[in-house]
Amino acid sequence: MKPKHGLFAGVAVVVLAVCAWLVFGGGDAPAELTLGERDVDFHDDNVVDPAGPTSTMPPIEFSNVVGCNVPPRVREAAYSIADMGIGRYSVVEGSIAGYRVVEDFIGGLANVDAVGRTTAIQGDLFTHTSFRWWAPDEEDGPTTTTAPPDTSLVSYWFCVDVASIKSDKGSRDNRFRGPIMDTANFPVATFVAVPATPFLDSDIPEAGPTTFTVPGFLTLAGKGHAAKASVTIQRAEAPHYYELVAQVPVVFSDFGIDNPSNTVVSVRDEGLIEVSLTFAWNPAETDLFTE
Repeated sequence: MKPKHGLFAGVAVVVLAVCAWLVFGGGDAPAELTLGERDVDFHDDNVVDPAGPTSTMPPIEFSNVVGCNVPPRVREAAYSIADMGIGRYSVVEGSIAGYRVVEDFIGGLANVDAVGRTTAIQGDLFTHTSFRWWAPDEEDGPTTTTAPPDTSLVSYWFCVDVASIKSDKGSRDNRFRGPIMDTANFPVATFVAVPATPFLDSDIPEAGPTTFTVPGFLTLAGKGHAAKASVTIQRAEAPHYYELVAQVPVVFSDFGIDNPSNTVVSVRDEGLIEVSLTFAWNPAETDLFTE
């Protein structure tokens, strides 16, 4: 009786796929980021003292990432028009950024969502508020000389410390920081959006979210390419102002990033950049002119 080499080979392939899945993948990947999701370490600051209640509102701390600076295009869009009220809302600590790609094992016999995350993200959302004035008729004109302000969201950016992104697998992280993203030479990634037609603050409901498609420019591994972000935004509870989640589809070959696939693991050439950002009003507008 002839040995069933084909059967043995098939079993070996399945075993290899299962082993590869257990070593490189396995487990449940984190779900997609949601509005208001933050990675915050809670301390005992909010414990109620027997002598009386204390404030449960933590101080606002803005994130600051080495190598991340307000891009010139964002700065110019925010400050290019005279006599305009400018609002600067900055990303607070605990906001999250990362990637999501699909890894296939042994020709697709198994696959897993590879997800990496970091809280090292910095960014701003700038608004313009225009005031319209008119001379009221003294007898039967309006009782006020100002119309409600028309606030527009004119520019938006975020910058991520790519070297700090971690997944659930150290081997994947080493490949990501090394041959894939070359974080030694390109430690940060940046997305910049300056819409030709700014979105209006009034387009954001008083309660609940709304979704925009925001065209922008993404820089990964030192190379830039046009990109579009799907942005879902809502108003946040005080002391914060806006919460948003965004997904930016990426084709890695557009950025000259080599596909790290091998005979065991095949990484698809497209993926997502995901962020969950919480913004609060930042009074430090003059910092933009000191760079």
